[in-house]
Amino acid sequence: MKRNAEDERLAKLLKANAPDVKPNEWFTPRVMNKLPERRRSFRWQMPLVYGVAFVVCLVLCVKFMMGYSQSAITVRDVLYFAVMIAVTLFMGCQLVLDVVRDE
Repeated sequence: MKRNAEDERLAKLLKANAPDVKPNEWFTPRVMNKLPERRRSFRWQMPLVYGVAFVVCLVLCVKFMMGYSQSAITVRDVLYFAVMIAVTLFMGCQLVLDVVRDE
């Protein structure tokens, strides 16, 4: 968000009129003791799942391409390959979005 001149002026006004805070060595520990326990973070699980799914999809696409004969391409083969490519792209996009969102 960009700050304009009005924001800058308001920030200076608030800083100039702010009361001085008296140091209190017990404030932080007291507040921290009242907070609920931290939940365990599982943010690494979804990128791992998407990464494994992406690799599996890539392997299946490669196996499919190596296994079919070029003399007999059916509509089913084209549909299977299109679905595999779509799922692989989806998993790759989800992996990238999940990693970027966490940063």
